[in-house]
Amino acid sequence: MDHATNAALYRIDAQAGTLRYVGDARSASEAAHNWLPGETAQKFHTRPLWHNGKIYVATMDRSDLDAGYLERRGFHWYAYDPALESFTYLSASEPRGGAVPHGNLVSLASDPIHNVIYGAGVPTGTIYRYDDASGRTQDLGRPTSYGQPYVYTGRVMWVDGRDRLYFTASNWDEPGVHDHVHYYDPETGFGEEKDWLLKDGLALETGQCMDGGKRCVFADDRGHVYRFDQDAHTWAYLGQVETGKTAGWGGVEFWLFAVKRGGMSVYVGTSTSPQLSVDTALYKFDFETGQTQRLCAIADLDPALKHLHVHTGFNARDTAGRFYFANFDGSSKHGVIVRRIDSSRLEAALAHSKGVVR
Repeated sequence: MDHATNAALYRIDAQAGTLRYVGDARSASEAAHNWLPGETAQKFHTRPLWHNGKIYVATMDRSDLDAGYLERRGFHWYAYDPALESFTYLSASEPRGGAVPHGNLVSLASDPIHNVIYGAGVPTGTIYRYDDASGRTQDLGRPTSYGQPYVYTGRVMWVDGRDRLYFTASNWDEPGVHDHVHYYDPETGFGEEKDWLLKDGLALETGQCMDGGKRCVFADDRGHVYRFDQDAHTWAYLGQVETGKTAGWGGVEFWLFAVKRGGMSVYVGTSTSPQLSVDTALYKFDFETGQTQRLCAIADLDPALKHLHVHTGFNARDTAGRFYFANFDGSSKHGVIVRRIDSSRLEAALAHSKGVVR
């Protein structure tokens, strides 16, 4: 994404170690004759979602939390079919020529049993449901407890074995409304898990589900880590990643979250936004003990990362157990680097050397 005009999807071949373009919003929409003069697709802010054999994304053309979104066309759905190697625009057949009149999507969750995809909207926190069979998007509304018109929508959400969608949001004017997990149940509608508390009322940013969704771990951008247990229907706070640095605006933030094979710990990376003099680093957080281990500075992984201060990605792992994340600073001068880490080799190297690890 260029944060201005267009967004594209790329595919990594883990065995070949290659990355290639597969499609972009504008080209796919133009092929479907549904791209208006002057229209833009600033971002695919949704994490690419695997759903019944295809990969889905949706557009965000404006991320500010104000009424300006009403001046833009609503979001659009796209899907990539790996078998056919085709990237397709999906919203042309919807009644409005788009998914909704106005609004954007920031996070997605799959319900493969019912063949639907849920999306969480910006700036209102509205929940949408896309029926893949009919190609139609339904506006489900949002919790009635939301008193403010605009909320910061959590960047990760999930569907459990009860077919419930769980999601979070933040709004500093309503801490009591947003200090716990909310849900949408297809049978009963919106509800709240008031005992599933969130530290400082912060929405969830990253996460990963394991064992077929029976266990999930999540984190916010301040390094607070949580665990969801589907069978016991419980929520637990596991602790905070300790870096010795101030967490939050003006300090370090956490957007890199890669659960280690076996599910007992997670690799997390710090970012700074805006860029600060604070070094960004890679850490390991133990789910059972709540202890943090600093592994290395991000720049030690590759000198090319020295001047990049944003490191982001979660639940991105190949069959060899290596995890992937993107590194950038928002400038065209440095571009974006996609980094792959073999965690076993990394830890072995760190145990024997204090030098650069590649």
